[in-house]
This record gives sequence, C-alpha cells and structure tokens, in this order.
Amino acid sequence: MRTLGSSKSHGIISPEQLAEIEARLHAAWTGQGSTPFIVDIQPGQDLLDEAACIARALPRWRLFTIAPTLAVWAVLRALTLSYGTATHDVYIHINNFVGRSCDDPDRDDLKSRFRRAARDLGLPVSGNDPTNLFFAPLGPAHAQHDDLARAFVAASLHVGPPAIEDTATARLWQRRAVIERCPSLTRLRTTVFFDTSAHLARRFEAWRKNADPIGDTESHLFKAYDGAAKRVGRTKADLVGPPRLFWAGDRIGLEIEQSQQAQSLRLGAFPTKLTSGDRLRIAPPWGLELSWSAGAIIQKIAFGPAAGEALIFDADSGALLTRISADQQELEVAAERLVVLSAHKFSSPSFGEAIPAQDPNFWVAWVRAEETLSFVGRRDLSLARPREDALWIDGSVLGRDGSHALYACDGILRLKADPDVGGCERIIRMRIGNEVRYHSLLLDAEGQAMVPFSDLRLDAHSDPSEVNFEVLTPGAAGDLGARAALSTQCWIWPGTKSSTDDLADIPIPGNFSAARSAGLRVLDGLLSVDPHADQEAAILGLAGRKRVHEFQLVARGEKLWHYCIATNQRVFVPRGNSLLFGHDNRHDTLLLRSPDRDASLLVLGREIRRPFFQRHTIEIGAGQLEHPEGGDDRIALKRADGRVDILARIHRASDPSELELIEKSDEVSIKFKPSTPCRALVVRIEPLTSPALESEHTFDHSVPDLPPLELIQASLNSESGKIHVHIRQLNLSAPSRATFFLRDAAGSLHQLRDIRNAPIAIGLAGPVAAPSLQTLLALARFLSEPEAECLGGQLGRSLAPIYETTLDHVGASRMLGSVKSLLNVVRPDGQPPRHDIVASAPWILEAQPLAFAGLQTETGLAPLGKIYSIPSPSPAPDLGSDTPLSSWLDRVSADSSIPTELQVDKLQHGFRALRYRLKETDLHDIAGSGTLSGAVRLICGAHVEGLEQIRSFDINGGGDPLPARIAIQIERHARSCADAQATSFVDDIVFRTGLPRREVGQSLTLMLRAGVEIFAYFRALWGHASKNGPSSL
Repeated sequence: MRTLGSSKSHGIISPEQLAEIEARLHAAWTGQGSTPFIVDIQPGQDLLDEAACIARALPRWRLFTIAPTLAVWAVLRALTLSYGTATHDVYIHINNFVGRSCDDPDRDDLKSRFRRAARDLGLPVSGNDPTNLFFAPLGPAHAQHDDLARAFVAASLHVGPPAIEDTATARLWQRRAVIERCPSLTRLRTTVFFDTSAHLARRFEAWRKNADPIGDTESHLFKAYDGAAKRVGRTKADLVGPPRLFWAGDRIGLEIEQSQQAQSLRLGAFPTKLTSGDRLRIAPPWGLELSWSAGAIIQKIAFGPAAGEALIFDADSGALLTRISADQQELEVAAERLVVLSAHKFSSPSFGEAIPAQDPNFWVAWVRAEETLSFVGRRDLSLARPREDALWIDGSVLGRDGSHALYACDGILRLKADPDVGGCERIIRMRIGNEVRYHSLLLDAEGQAMVPFSDLRLDAHSDPSEVNFEVLTPGAAGDLGARAALSTQCWIWPGTKSSTDDLADIPIPGNFSAARSAGLRVLDGLLSVDPHADQEAAILGLAGRKRVHEFQLVARGEKLWHYCIATNQRVFVPRGNSLLFGHDNRHDTLLLRSPDRDASLLVLGREIRRPFFQRHTIEIGAGQLEHPEGGDDRIALKRADGRVDILARIHRASDPSELELIEKSDEVSIKFKPSTPCRALVVRIEPLTSPALESEHTFDHSVPDLPPLELIQASLNSESGKIHVHIRQLNLSAPSRATFFLRDAAGSLHQLRDIRNAPIAIGLAGPVAAPSLQTLLALARFLSEPEAECLGGQLGRSLAPIYETTLDHVGASRMLGSVKSLLNVVRPDGQPPRHDIVASAPWILEAQPLAFAGLQTETGLAPLGKIYSIPSPSPAPDLGSDTPLSSWLDRVSADSSIPTELQVDKLQHGFRALRYRLKETDLHDIAGSGTLSGAVRLICGAHVEGLEQIRSFDINGGGDPLPARIAIQIERHARSCADAQATSFVDDIVFRTGLPRREVGQSLTLMLRAGVEIFAYFRALWGHASKNGPSSL
C-alpha cells in the first residue's frame, strides 16, 4: 500500500496514482456483484483504506473534480457506518470521516459538488435536503437494518416474497413493505424508493435462498433478517409466502410458492392440500379473503377486490401487478395491456363498459395503458406510463403458464430511463440459455427506447427458452459483466411468429416434453395443434431450468362452445363430438368462432351464408337448434371450395323432467313428466330369484298389451302432464329392481333414461331366503349399471347392503374361487360394470396371482390374469423405504435390465388405456363434474409421492394431472393388495375423506377398471417386493 501523508504533513499523491484508484473504485461500483449503493463497493479492504486516506488528504474541490467516485463514496461511507449511533446530525459524521469541518458556509459547496458528481456517475439525486441528497443513494444505514428487516419479513409472510424476475414488480413490493410497516422512517423510505433496480428485494430473496452476503454492510443486514424472522417464530427455511394471484383466462388463479412446508387453502368446508409450485384456478364465487396455512401458521390472505379496490393484472402474462386502494387515482404501469377486476362497474375508452366476471359480483375489462378508467362508486383511475426507470415486454403471447408468458419472436423490448442521469446511451444484455448477447441503444428526449426482438437475433429459429433482459448501469461500457440496473424475464420462442391461426408445422423443440403436453399432433418432426383434440387450448410442455412448464397455448383457430343455461357455464366442444340435448338443454345455445370469412355455416341442414365476413364469433340460438331439416344433425362449416368440416352433431334425448322420488316403509312412489306424449307406461319388476314381472298402464281408452299388477298403480295428471307411479313393497317375495318403459302412439316401447343414458331404476327391498352365488350375481347385475343422479343413489341404498351381506356369506371362505364369477359379470351394453369389488370384499384382489387366470376379455379385467406371468426384477424393489414408488420410477427409467413386462412402455401403455377409457366409455363419469367424480377427486386429493415422476409416463397428459393421480391411487391399492392390507387401505380412505364406505368402494372399483393395466403392473411388482418385508403405504 502507498504511504500517503495528510494535507498537514504535505504528503503528495501523483495524478496517475489517483486516476488508477478512481478507475478501480468505479469498476468495482459498476462491475459484477456490485450494488446500486456506491458505499457497498468491494474492491478490497486495502484499497478502501487507501481511498479513506486520500479523502482526508485532498482538498474537496480537487477530490470531486478528479476522483468523483472516491468523493461520493467517502461522503456516504461516513453516514452508513456512524449515522444513528450517537447522533442523527449528518455533517458531524462527514466531518469525522474526512477529517475537516463542514460548517454552514461550506455545506452548500459540499452539497453542490456532491449532487453534480453523483448525477454524472448515474445516481439520480436531486434537491438540497440531506434526506434526498445523501440518504437516497446511501442505502439502509446499519442503524436502519432492523426496521428494514422487520418490514421485509412481514411483507414476505403477508403478501409473499418479491417477484425478482421483474424489476418493476419487485420495486413495488419493497416500496409497499416500507410504506405500510415503516411509515414514520422518512430516510429509510427515501433510500428504498431510490433503489429503482429493486436491489434490496433481490438481496432479501438471496438471503432466503441461503446466498452469501456481499460485504460487511450486507452481512449486518442479513443478520437483521435472521433476527426479524426469529421474532415471528420463523427461520429463512420456513419463511413461506402466501399464494400469488394471477389472471387465468376468466378466473382468478393462485400460484403456490415452492416450499417444503405443508400448505393448504380453505376453499369450502374442508382445507385443500396444496402442492408446492402448483397453480389453481379458483371457481366462483370469489371471497374477499381466503384462509391459507403453511406448517403451523394460519393467516387470511386478500383475494377478491373489496369495495373501492381494483386488481390490475398484466394481460400478457396474467401476473398481478398491484391491488389498487380505494383512494388511489393514478397508477404507473410497465405493461401494454391490462386486465382490471373490480367490485364497481367501470368503463374504459378502449374496451367500453366492463362486463360481469365469472363471479357476477365483480366486473372485468381488458384495457390498454395510458387511458382513464371511469368507475361508478369510486374515483376514476388514470393509467400512465412509468415516469421512472422501467423495462418491459410488448409482444404477442403464444401461451401462458400461470403468471409466465411465452412470447412470439416478433415482440419489442421497451425501456424508460432518465437521460439526464448517466447520459443517453444504454447497453442491453440478454441471456438466453448459455449465450449472452449485447445491444447498445440511445434514449430519446423523453427517456424512452424500444428494441425489436429481431435486433437481438431472436428471429432465428431455436428452442423456446427463458430469456433475461438486463439494462446495464450507466457508465458500464466495456465491462460485459457489469451490474444490471433493470431487468425483466420471460419465455420467448425464437423464430416463431404470432399468427391469426393455431400453431402449425413448427419444428419440434429440443426441450419439448410430450408427457406434459396435450392437444398437439407430432408428424414428420413437426408440431401442430390438433383441431380434433379434447382440450379447448392445447398444452405445450417445455423443460426449463428448474421445472417443466405447461404453457396453455392461445386458441386462435375455430372453436365451438356449448352454453348451458341451467348451469350458466360455457363448455368447449371438441371437433366432431356429439351433443346430447335433453329437457334441461332446451334453451341452450352454441357459440362458434372462426377466422374464415368466406365459410358458410350449416345448422341442422340450414345454410347461413358467410356469417363471419364482419365478425369472428357468432351465436347459434336455441330456436335454430330445435328442428333439423331432413334429419340433418350437423353443425358444420362449408368452405369456399365446397369442402364441409363437421364441428359437432346435435342429438335430442327424451329424458323425463320434474322427477320426484318418495320412499316410505311399505311403498315407493315416483313422479315425472315425459318429454314426449305417451299412451302407456310399462313397469318391469325383476326379482332376484324369479322371472321378471311386467305391468302396463294405459292413459287413454286403449286396451293394455300386458295386464296391470295389483302392487303397482300408475296414473297421468292431464293438467300437469306428470305420471304418478306407486309400488307397494309388502307383496314382494325378494329384493327387486323396477325399471320403466313408455309406449308411444305407434306402440313402440322406449326405456325411461336420464340425459346420461342411465336407466331410471328403483331398488325394492325384500327378504333374501337363502343367500347364494346366483343371488349374488343377480344383485351384481343390478348394481353394475350406472344410476341416474336425479334419484340420489336410491338403487344403491336399497340393494347394496343386501349385496354386501350376500357376498360375505358366499365368500365366507375368503377364497377367490367362491366368488370369481363376480369378476365375470358384464353389462348388456358392453360398458364397464360398476358393482363394488373393492370395499365390499377387499380380500378378492389379495388373492394369489394365478387365481385371476381365465377372466373373460369382455369383463375388462382380463389383464389381472397376466399378473402371475410377470417376472420379478433383480433385485426386487424395497417396500421398506420411505419412497418406494419414487425409487422404482427412478430405477425403471434408467435400468435396462428390468424384465420386459415391467419396462417403461408398459406403464405408458397403461396410461394410454386409462385415458382411452376415461374418454370413450362411461367411466368418464369419474373425471366429469357429478357426484361420482367429486368422490374420486376427494380420494385422489391427498399428498402424492412421485406425482411429477409418474406424469412423465403419461404421454400427452399436459394440463391434466387427474389421470396421474388416479394411477397413483391404483398403485397404492395394488401395493395394499400385494401386502394383504387392502382392508386397512379402504378403512383409511373412509376415515380420511369421511365418505360412506359404499361410495369409496364404487369409486375405487371404477378407478381400478379404468386403469386395470396399471393395477396389474404394480400388483405384480409389489407382490415380488412384499417377500422382502411389509410395505410403507
């Protein structure tokens, strides 16, 4: 180190030496790892000591003229070390550090020179007051660290951690934290507001992620964060923020923070377990608050906008930008397009009147920046461009994953900065994958600039990637590793432009994840949206640095929706599907969107010429859907070249309406209104042990073809049009099933069914003289058919207890052979039988694998017969581990020596079969929206070990984790059967869910039938493993 004399001892330092020290200090301030607070520079302690000596040795005018970085650092260094320790007088600390007086006559000179030097360095200081001039660029002084830590830790717990990938959002977070929690600490608030790069928020997140502090000031601050977390009973490891809000198309969504803490959310009567990193779309109604818990902490989080509030979302990404308070009249936004949600009616110049949201208590509009929103019941809100430094994206969105947008390559990067601070030149640094690119630009007179993506070579084809855009700090030219003053992050697909149609014929990206995609078609190395897919919006799975993203692609092609009046829901109709319209659908309509201006629309045989010439979306009214011409059931588009594309077919069902069921001890009554006139009703009574009985009741003067039975009475109310049926049970000699048939004017009989094609059937109780296998099979056939939901499960309530008692009697030996015929029961229509084979007799599926041989193919259970032939892997998996499923899935993905019957393709085949049955058979009920699907989702809703791993085997399963959850429930069931713990397995589900055992049994049975190949796979695997010891379910 050079020896420098003080000014009093006439020490001399050469201009070259001073220039070198100044250059090193400036490089340390703008370089990699630096902060926006110049006092935090880390060039090495020796150089800092030397700089302090120089500051004491040189006259002020020379110091600020020749070494402005050193001069500004010296003034602020004095304050950061000593301010607040003994006195809050600013100048005393500066006097003590630089070794000279700053009396009143000298203060104005100090402030003038400091202001000019700081602004030349790129520090936007202003004014003459010490708070704005000195404390703004100072950064939090040591004495303020405890207050800042308290504010940031509390903000993280109540609104979640900062979104550091976007400077504007993180900046707003740190400002809100000190405004709400440090309202009287003016100088602390000033320096936090000065930090336009959101450095404090970024370093707070670095503390949460166990990063090392930079320098002694940050070491002191990190210790303050530790103390603040400890005072609220937390550590950085369990400092979990609540879910973040985002806009999910037409609903409010929640993004769950990645954490090892168990999290839950109370959305109804029971808490819902949350998966770390998951995204939820919340169905209306939307409360103003939600109850959220993480570990032992339970707190309320703000959700829907309260009176006077408004939620402002970025329309591109869906991310929540801010929650506007009732008294706020202006908002600066670094975004081009916004979604506004409010409890008040409002309008905007670009959108017009806001429309009711999915929850009609709120109003929503899609607006642009730089306009004024006019509200009813609160003050107007002006939206403005950022006045301070900001960086944002203006582009076309290809898809969204939560609050992350995937942009096309033809977007623009927009920048706002102050040209008076650091000059007009700025450098953009872009990081994409392992590549770093740079681009220089000039700010205009208003401090604005724009950079097309093509200037950054993003128009060249490559894989979709996460891209970081950074604006280097002013004065950093020549230092490619310089500190970033602003940054923003997004996903971009280089070389893929936005289109007015769906994605088509794009080369398959290298990071494409087929297992996490859906609704896409892969052909000859090209990727396209499949117009015949079941999804309204295709899912594009892309592997990122930390996880696989599931981008829901923006649907731009032709789409058809069914608007259900009864449920007030709009349901997407996959191309070519058939729609069944029953009584409740008589007022329903269709919505059709098409970009083909020259196409004609065919509606049940009637042609509408070029309806899309001046608009993209039209409504097909209920009146147009009533009477087909010439039996034509098509909704189709006729192209200009004459080609016809069928979008859907409309079929009418003759389901009854206004159905009522009344049960008494000796009688069952049913009332209903047939959809079409009928002349007679036939009631069929099917006893367990005797031939069926039929009773016909006419409603005109015609003679019935069948004589009526004494135990049945039927009549037609001519005024209401309802048929009343009474069945006396006392005269029945055995349990029976009653079904109903209507005879039309032509004399044809039609079975009475509901809109789902389930028969209207009633269970009639009665004595069972001698339980036998024949009786058991008859009961199984009755229970194998789907039940009409309008009857509330009456058939099962009446006959299932008898079925269970008979099964206990016939299967008393607990040998599969005694009841094996039960597994061979089939339905006349070929659909999967629904009688319970799980909860009623868990021991059935615990049988030795060889016992399942010979099951008929028509039963759907034939794969069980192959269990015994699946060899054991060597070594067998260990069921004693904490994560047996995850361990096996890791192994099967990497071990080529595993037997062929247990390799990856077998699991993939199992998933394909599972998805096929959920789509093409009436097992779709367990994935729909009825009572049965509610029970399935509740059973599958517990924590799932290995969910993400097993989803990798579900090709084209993006956006829909339910099949994977069903598969894991099947695996758990198979593991319990292999370990002879099936009864405990069922008991535990009943205990956990609170569902009736009968409902649990039917749900597990249908899951088994949907994924029987998966059950057979794991039943064999765990059967081999169970020989090593008991399992860990």
